[in-house]
Amino acid sequence: MPLQTAKQTKQNSRNRYSRSFSTGVVAVVLMFGYGCGKGSTPSTSKTADPPAAPGPQPLEFDACTLFNADQAAQILGTPARPVTNIGGCSYEAANATLEGWRRQVVLNVRKYKSPAESRSAWEDFKVLKHIHPGRQNLTVLEGIGTEAYFETIPSGKLLEASVIVHNTNSDFQLKEVTDQQAVTDQQAAADALKRIAQKVATQLP
Repeated sequence: MPLQTAKQTKQNSRNRYSRSFSTGVVAVVLMFGYGCGKGSTPSTSKTADPPAAPGPQPLEFDACTLFNADQAAQILGTPARPVTNIGGCSYEAANATLEGWRRQVVLNVRKYKSPAESRSAWEDFKVLKHIHPGRQNLTVLEGIGTEAYFETIPSGKLLEASVIVHNTNSDFQLKEVTDQQAVTDQQAAADALKRIAQKVATQLP
């Protein structure tokens, strides 16, 4: 009787092992089948749209090759000194106002590889800055580049006056920031701004 019990016990262990092994094999097969099925099933998720192509990029260019301290002084009406901690080619009045503020003028230039790139960038710029004939504080200028505007933007005590010009392969902005109370002849400053802008335009493609 003890011998038969041992055999039965051994047989039961084998049966349990067989069932466990079979269960394990089935699980592996199912897992493998799910993995294969998942890999072979076409994905229904929406493919992400490709990133938009960047717009025309301007070429590297040193605007200070077109604009010097003497020209800046003509616009500011006082001796000028360079400013290096802001973009573009920038100058400020050597003499500060009573409140310690200095008038500033800056030239920003964008040159492009082709007329098509320049025109595309220019049209985008006009949309961004709301530049169009008839807009308040904006005047169309003739005889400078292929298209030019004179813009004034009052801001508290300050006044920003800019000449914005497009050429065939480039565009630029010559901007002066002044204290309205400190400037005695704003018309003279505006005339100098336009005169220097015309000289800059003749040196750009």
